Amino acid sequence: MSTAPTGAKGSYIFRLRAGLLVLAVSVLLCWVGGHFVARQFGLGLGWAILIALAIWVGVGMLIARLDTRIYYAVALAVTLLLAYLVYDFTRSALDWSNGVALTLAVLASALLAFTFHDFRRLKHELRLWAYRR
Repeated sequence: MSTAPTGAKGSYIFRLRAGLLVLAVSVLLCWVGGHFVARQFGLGLGWAILIALAIWVGVGMLIARLDTRIYYAVALAVTLLLAYLVYDFTRSALDWSNGVALTLAVLASALLAFTFHDFRRLKHELRLWAYRR
């Protein structure tokens, strides 16, 4: 298990990371879910925030307990879905050439795959950091 470099123990986790994008998207999706549930039951903004926090904590607990193989299988499925959607959108809606659509799909897939991998590393580093405190 690797730890932080010796010169940057205090700020090692808090640098700009691609995995923070996954974290931000998860917060956004949980907010949308909480807002949706609160609107369905006619509840106000306070309830929407509480429901979003409950969803976020539940999803966080689920992600924290996921096996590595399951995590990467889900990441692969989402990445392949993104590649298909990018390719399909650029080919049909934008009517761009096959080569450009394929290139954009590969670039988007590579970026998302790296983001999922970095999120996994960030989660591991946050766990090590929290256990040291």
